[in-house]
Order: sequence, then structure tokens, then C-alpha cells
Amino acid sequence: MTPSAVNCPRVTTVTAVQRGLTLVELLVVIAIIGVLVGMLLPAVQSTREASRRNVCQTNLKQLSLGSVQHEQAFGFLPTGGWAFNLLPFVEQEEIRNQGVGIQDAQAKADQAVVRLTTPLSIFTCPTRRPLTVWAVTPGREFRVVSVPAVVSRRIDAVVRGDYAANMGSGAAPYIYQSGGSPSSIEDGDATSDENWINYWFDAYSPPRAPDGVIFRRSMIRVQHITDGTSKTYLLGEKYLDPALLASGSDQGDDQCLYSGHDRDVLRVGFVPPHRDTRGFDPYDSYPIEPMIHQRLASRNDAEP
Repeated sequence: MTPSAVNCPRVTTVTAVQRGLTLVELLVVIAIIGVLVGMLLPAVQSTREASRRNVCQTNLKQLSLGSVQHEQAFGFLPTGGWAFNLLPFVEQEEIRNQGVGIQDAQAKADQAVVRLTTPLSIFTCPTRRPLTVWAVTPGREFRVVSVPAVVSRRIDAVVRGDYAANMGSGAAPYIYQSGGSPSSIEDGDATSDENWINYWFDAYSPPRAPDGVIFRRSMIRVQHITDGTSKTYLLGEKYLDPALLASGSDQGDDQCLYSGHDRDVLRVGFVPPHRDTRGFDPYDSYPIEPMIHQRLASRNDAEP
């Protein structure tokens, strides 16, 4: 018998040839990657900055809506200490009520410290600074005093805000109260309204009452804004010197977020709006006519 033929497959052996990059080729690749990164980085930074600006605008929108809710609840827009007054209307009622119902003076003071040292993102512009507490100027440390038993707490760092309310169109305010300042909350409440009048000093006009929306004992309603809410400032970002943020030595940023009548939380339209610059540069202002800016700070000047 003839054995059957067997067809065996042919096996081909391929020897792989490994080839590496030369030094020149490696340098070219690195250069190309560097160029791409250089092109992408500004775009990434621009996107991040746009995102932070959107957060800032959203904060102002939420604070404005909270102001309207404040009027619906109490019959008037928030007054001088507007940030504290708005806490219940921006989902921060727990911070607002720190210490409420506590009888022990020491425990109550401790809760007040918690409020003054708890940063809130809605009052912070991420373009300017991170969400944290900020140092108090040496020699001007804060003290929390709890009554009836006097318990004092020293605070070396407090929360601050990046927004200010519109106090009016005049120059820096002069606060007048006949007989000096009240010695207690009870004395303040008992003081007549005429002794709490806020007078303004303006080089171009005689003293007059504030014509803004939020100031000490303001109690302004939307109906009092006769120029129209679309033509009157309510809140905005405040100018600060970035070189002074960490030290707390900027006069418009040396108090806490919950201050009452102070440049930290209230600004006027007499000075044009400026960008944050090291030192005050009078020429680095936003492109708006100073007179228009000042008129937008008045609620009732009958000017467009």
C-alpha cells in the first residue's frame, strides 16, 4: 500500500526588527508636546477664569434674590448689616441662628466664634481669593462678648466678603448721632430715628440723606426705588488692593463679613468702579462714565 501524501504547512519565520528613537527625534517630540501644552494652557486658564466669573455672578444673583425675599418677609430690603440679615434667605439659617436659645454665656460666645470663622462661598468671589478665614490687622483683633455674664473671646482671623451693598451716590458718609454712640443694644433701640440720621458730605452739594438702597436703618422698599430697579445698583463686587488681602490692612477689608455700617460691606457711587490693582490706580477704572455710575447709585434722582 502506498502511503498517502501529507501536505505540511509552510512555516515562515519573521524576525522582528526593533528600532528606537534617535536623540534628535526625541527632542523633536518633546518640542512638539511643549508647543501643544503652550497652546492649550491659556485656553484651560481662560475656561477656568470664565467658570469662576460665572460663580461670582451667580453669587450676586442669589444675594439679590435673597434681598427680595427679605422684603417679602419683613416689608423692606436688608439694612446696614445686610450679609447677616440675608443668611436665612441664602440657605444659611443654621449659621444665622448660632447661639440662639443658649443661656450659658460662655457657650453662646463659642457659637458666635463659629459664625465669625465659618467661610461661606456665596459671599466669596473665587476669582479674587480662596474660601478661608483672613487675618485681623495686628492690634485690631476682634472680641466676641456674650451677655448677661460677660465672656470675651479673642479672634485673630475672621470671614470676609467680596461684595458690597449700594449706600448711595454721595461721597464717604459721615455718621452723626447726637449725644455720642449708644452704650448697649437697649440704648440703641431706644434712640430716636432722628438721632440715627445718616448725613452725607458731598463737595458738590449740601448734606443730604442717603439715596442708596442699603444703609444703616434704611428699611427701603422696592417701591421707594423710583428710578426703577433696572437702573439702580443693589449689590456689586467691591474694589480691594490684592497686596493687602492677607494682612487685613485694607480699610475696605479689615472687618468681618457681618459688619454693619462700614466700607467692608457698603460702598458709594461717588468714586468710579476700579479694578483690583496693587495700590489705588485712579486711571484703572471700568469703562463707564463716572456721572452715569453715580446716578446708578441713586434710587430716586429721576435721572436715566
